[in-house]
This record gives sequence, structure tokens and C-alpha cells, in this order.
Amino acid sequence: MADPVAVNRDRLVQTFLDLARQNTPPRQEKAASEIAYRILQDLGFECEYDDAGEQVGGNVGNLIAFKKGTVADAPPIFFSAHFDTVEPTPGLEPIVDGDIIKSDGNTIVGADDKCGMAPILEAMRLLQEQDIPHGDIQLLLTICEEIGLVGAKHMDPRRIRARYGFVLDAGPPVGSFVYSAPTQDIFDVYIHGRAAHAGAQPEDGISAIAVAARAVARMKLGRVDPETTANVGIIEGGTATNIVPAECYLKCEARSRNPAKLDRQRDAMLAAFREEADRAGATVEIKTTRAYEHYELPMDSPTLQIAEAATERVGLEFLLRVTGGGADSNIFNGFGVPTTVLGCGMVNIHRHDEYCTISDMVKSTQLVVAIAQTAAERRE
Repeated sequence: MADPVAVNRDRLVQTFLDLARQNTPPRQEKAASEIAYRILQDLGFECEYDDAGEQVGGNVGNLIAFKKGTVADAPPIFFSAHFDTVEPTPGLEPIVDGDIIKSDGNTIVGADDKCGMAPILEAMRLLQEQDIPHGDIQLLLTICEEIGLVGAKHMDPRRIRARYGFVLDAGPPVGSFVYSAPTQDIFDVYIHGRAAHAGAQPEDGISAIAVAARAVARMKLGRVDPETTANVGIIEGGTATNIVPAECYLKCEARSRNPAKLDRQRDAMLAAFREEADRAGATVEIKTTRAYEHYELPMDSPTLQIAEAATERVGLEFLLRVTGGGADSNIFNGFGVPTTVLGCGMVNIHRHDEYCTISDMVKSTQLVVAIAQTAAERRE
């Protein structure tokens, strides 16, 4: 084990605070991206924005940055994190409480994914300041991750120069790496019943909401099995209490790391909607969208080999894990670049009691540097 690189803790924290203070819901990431752009440009990175923002109606595109390595024959790698947060954070002033950074409880603090972003930026500073040998490094800093990996989906894969990828976008422990993630299908369901006066002539109506309720009651939802989950997330319908509701809209999802299990779960949910609509004399329209594909890195993947050696290099425990959530890694793996997701210091993500730990951000920074060092020593 080598001694981990010394991290400028105060500067790391300040970078996180600067990013967190920016209100960056999906399609509004420009303020945070400009901070990263300035830092990377000062470090000698070639920086450019792609046109993903224009394609999705946002105010900025994905930030793609590249720096030529000091080790000519090392495999090129990329690091990635996303700028957007799951909800707006207007007026957020993060609170530093010992090792914890949190909000005042009225919003999220944006640890997902700014406590992945800040260590990447600090690590890039350390590589230059401490003259640490490294191969070619690319940063893929994305927009609109929280609304379905949209920024990564709109990235031109031909822009990716790296052979292996590392995304900082998972919860602790630092030293853990996601090697398998699910496929996700999303379906929009429109049930069409028949309106009638709910007091005078309810027998003449067909309640679209009742059809939806009977269908949902048939479904196995939540944790279906160790690899599979399902959820009905949105239900909308009706216009007044005295009208039998003629319309009901539902938005649902199913995920699994096993494609066959996903097909069975999705088909069972859709069959429930169709059968209950038929039984009631209603009709149903369903639009199904594949949000992203699953991936599973083999145990001998060079990406995981680099990750394991780097983790040991900084004295952390190496842990492989699976996840039930998607990340930009799903898209990058689909592009043909073997990519893993690193555990970071974000805790209680997507909640108003979300927080991140400074000590884990320091470890994440050291791990990013170690990955760059380890990749630079690899010959293929």
C-alpha cells in the first residue's frame, strides 16, 4: 500500500459548497457547469460543451474535458459525475457541521451528485500540482441524469476517447464499485372509461379510476425478487366527485438485472391493465419506453482490475456490489466503454435530510487519483 495523496481538504469543501449553492435541477445546470469549466480550463484541460442541452431544452450541454497524459502508452480513462439535482434548491446555503455537510432541512443539499463532482475536480488539481504521472484523462460531466440519464443518452459516443470509465454516483462505502445494474422499462397507461353522473346515473358510467385500482391491486410491486423491482409512481384521474371518472393516467416502471425477469414483470403489469379494462368495458392505451439497458462487468474486467488495485493502493477495502438503480454508467456501457460506479459520501439521497461526509469526499479524491496512477502503470 502506498501513502494516499495529500488532499487540500479546505479547497475540496469549498468546491463542494460552490457547486451546492447553485440551483441546478435538470435542464438548469449552467451555473454549476461554469464552475467546473473554469477549474478545468485553468488546469489545462480542453473543454467543450456538446449539444445535449439544445436537444433536451436545457440551458447548457454536457461538459466534455480532455487532458493529454504524461504517460504515452497508458490506457485512456474517463471520470464522470452529473451536475443536476433531483429537485430545485433555490437559496440553498449548505451547513457544515463537523464532518457533515447538510441543508437546513427545507431542501436536499445536492450531495447527489456534487459530492461526486467535487472530488473529481480536486483530484485533477492534485494530479497537476503534485506532478503525478497519468495517461490521457477525459471528464464526462453530464446534465439531466436525474430524469432518466438524458444527458448521457444525448452524448455522441464518438466523443468518448477513453477505454475505461469510472462514474462517481453511488452511496458509501468509498471503495465499493457497482459491477451490475438493471434494465428499466417505463410505461404510460391511459384508461378510458365512460363518464356519468355519480349520484343520478352511476350505473351508466365506467370508472377509469376503479379499473386502475383493480389492476394495481393485482400487481406484485416493490421488491419483486432480489433482482427485480416494480412501482406505480403516478396516478391521475377524475374531474369532480359527482362525475364517474372517464379517464385515468398512470406512470409505472419495472426494473431487473435479469432481462427475462423484467419481461415477465412488465408483461404481468400490462396484462392486469388490459384484462381489468376489458372486464369493465373500458379501453386502455399503453406506451412502453426502454429507459436504459442493464450491464454486468465480468470479474476480470480491466475496469474492475484497475479499481481493485487503486483501492488497495490507498488502503481502502475493495467491495463489489450490485444496484437496483440506473446511472450514466448504463449508457456508457451501452456505448461499449466498460464503466463502473464508485461509492461516494452521499447519504439519504433524494431526501431533505440528505447529507455528505467530508472524510468520504477526501477518500473519494484519493481514490480518483489512485485510479489515474494505477491506469498509468497498466500496459495492454
